Amino acid sequence: MSAEGISRKRKRPNLFTNDVRALMYAFGDVPNPEPESVAALEDILTDYIVDMCHEAARMARTTNRNKVKVDDFKFALRRDYRKLGRVEELQRLSKEIHEARKTFDDSEGKSLSKNFGDKDK
Repeated sequence: MSAEGISRKRKRPNLFTNDVRALMYAFGDVPNPEPESVAALEDILTDYIVDMCHEAARMARTTNRNKVKVDDFKFALRRDYRKLGRVEELQRLSKEIHEARKTFDDSEGKSLSKNFGDKDK
């Protein structure tokens, strides 16, 4: 690895330190894992996320788009069925939550307007 790559890694903020520490504990590590272990796992995680974003951006450029879409990530994950299934599940759940909120907001607004309309009469 070049000196530039090493210095670049050192400048990265610790975005996921608390999350990685909690996940390590959840998967059987000690409550306070070694900082070096957390840092190593965080580097692996960050590299994976950056690589996936680059792969998705490459797919977007292939189709002459400047913006990356969820479908680009799905294409990048096409060989990893477990992760692809999780992405599709999260998309489905997000859509269900959005529809439920919309239904709730619509029904709440109608019942409020009926109540206010009845008081005026």
